Amino acid sequence: MRLLLLLSVFFIPYIFGQRLPTISKIPDLPPEYLLRDWNKTAHEFDKLIFDQNRKGEFLPFIWQDNAKTVNNLKGFGLPTYVGDLRQSAKTNLHEAITSMASVLNAALLGIDRSSYAAMLATHFDRKNGVGLYLNQPGTVGGSFWYDLLPSLLFTQIYSHYPETTGFREQFLSTIKKWAEISEQLGTNFDYTGYNFREKKPVNSGWIEADIVAGLACLQYAGWKKTGNDTHLRLAEKCLQWMDQRKINPYYESLAPYGAYASARYNAENNGTHQTGKFIEWVLAGDNPRKWGMIGESWNGIPIHGLIGSVYPEYEYAFAMNTFQAVGIMTPIARYEDHFAKEIAKWVLHVASNARFFYPDSWSPNQQTSYSWAKKNDPAFSIPYEGIRKQGTLRRYPENDRMVTGLLRLGHSTNPDKDMFLTADNEGKLKYTGTVELPKATTHSLIVVVRNRKIENNIRFYIKGKNDLEGTFLNKLRDDQKIQFSGEGTIEIVLEAQGLKAGEIIQVQDLVIESRLANPPHVGGDATIHGWAETDLGLYGGSNVGFLASLIEPTNVKGILAVDPVITDILKPGVFPTRIFFNPHPETKSVKWNVGKHPVRIYDAIGNRTLSEKVNGQLTFDIRPKDAVMLVMTPSEKKFKRVRGNLVCDGVVIDFNP
Repeated sequence: MRLLLLLSVFFIPYIFGQRLPTISKIPDLPPEYLLRDWNKTAHEFDKLIFDQNRKGEFLPFIWQDNAKTVNNLKGFGLPTYVGDLRQSAKTNLHEAITSMASVLNAALLGIDRSSYAAMLATHFDRKNGVGLYLNQPGTVGGSFWYDLLPSLLFTQIYSHYPETTGFREQFLSTIKKWAEISEQLGTNFDYTGYNFREKKPVNSGWIEADIVAGLACLQYAGWKKTGNDTHLRLAEKCLQWMDQRKINPYYESLAPYGAYASARYNAENNGTHQTGKFIEWVLAGDNPRKWGMIGESWNGIPIHGLIGSVYPEYEYAFAMNTFQAVGIMTPIARYEDHFAKEIAKWVLHVASNARFFYPDSWSPNQQTSYSWAKKNDPAFSIPYEGIRKQGTLRRYPENDRMVTGLLRLGHSTNPDKDMFLTADNEGKLKYTGTVELPKATTHSLIVVVRNRKIENNIRFYIKGKNDLEGTFLNKLRDDQKIQFSGEGTIEIVLEAQGLKAGEIIQVQDLVIESRLANPPHVGGDATIHGWAETDLGLYGGSNVGFLASLIEPTNVKGILAVDPVITDILKPGVFPTRIFFNPHPETKSVKWNVGKHPVRIYDAIGNRTLSEKVNGQLTFDIRPKDAVMLVMTPSEKKFKRVRGNLVCDGVVIDFNP
């Protein structure tokens, strides 16, 4: 059946001013559009990480955690990176943001990982009374996004596996504990994190105020699943705070949850919270950290739509943040459909440009870890942690020598240049080391000193360059940096005087960070900081299911069928719904299979029934740079109005049309 969607003929145009200005600035059709097979990538990733018998370097990834650190349950671990030097079966260190996302990834793809879902409780901190999912077993907390994200991931997993033993109890504990913390914080969320043992907020010198967005979502979920109005009241409090907030609080990963919570609250409670403002918080990059959506090409490579740092000269797109943001915010289109077209446009760019996170999108000499991927992951299912507009390389001094005093190399858990320098009997010490500078636009000498008094006259410099000198004298910060340019071998000198005889100075980091030419740089932080042997990030790849489950290609290149239901945090029982956005300058004819059984076709953007009865292949036209959101309801079921919403068989198909 052919259904012609001509706006001028069939319905009054749904015209709004530009709701999301950041998305309006990027092209309608992604430059160099190419759609990766995301469904295949996500399935191959799932198969690889859960294969306990996989052979190869750093394989298998998964191991059993029998430590019972925070409860009496056995769990499983996955490393954050391929070749992680900190996290393995040997150390039994692992992060919830990786393992929980991997289980959610499978659920979004329709893969049953229920047995692993139950094992996630190894991250549920019970023994010390915390009663929360935390990122690492036994952590005390200290970073809001690390500490709250596991609870939000758990909420989504609980929606997929509601009958899992212990999940109901854990969910009730989770929403109660975070409700208590929210009450304690009151109206001040300008902290770094929260210490769960001492039960007080933490300020470590930076602010992660978008905790309020995550709390709004979690408490709203608590209300939906329990009916307890306490949680609705707290969600409302958080959303009101967001309404009144003038400074964008987006820090890492929590802000998208607030935009979603606002849209759903508005739709289901006749609210007026500023969803568009909160979406822009995620996209605009106007927060103090300069975190947002990249809206440009880097050296000819289209990066539009990806999420990360937009800080000038430090632009950096991250796989995890991109996949999560697009997955969490796409359902907004169903609750506030005036955002549907722009959200679908953003999804289109992510679907095309996120391919650049993967090794097979680059030549081997443009990335850090191609050889491992080619040999051990032939499907190239594990992405890099991220992409930098300006690549960096770290080199540590060699030929360590003490001119004065004694040197002992440390054993830091973060394997940077870790040294203990001991003063001689006169209270003096002097260290030298050499570095071969790579070709680069600029270099930075970075020095981090711990366990010192601020009056200590510790200075560092590059020998022979009188202007390249730094000092820790009367400096409150433990890290100092000097910038310079040049090539060849340099000698770094660090010296101090006026110390006590035998006094020890801990140099936690001493490194040359070089900004590379020929951007972008494909890789991550792991090899730069010595965390892992590769920059391939399982924690980012574990979120690919968000994107893979959202989209399906159509017969028209550049037009996707976007599902605004599949990644909904609370997994609502609704009729099949798809957004189709036409990025082309001409009308396009789209074909879509609606199934064997006759359905009614309703466009939630145009607020109009387009066909009363159709089955099989539907063919319809979409005008240039326009969108439709088609809801497929049983043809025999009638529509009716309930509290301002359009409802079919008890299911809302259009909120406040």
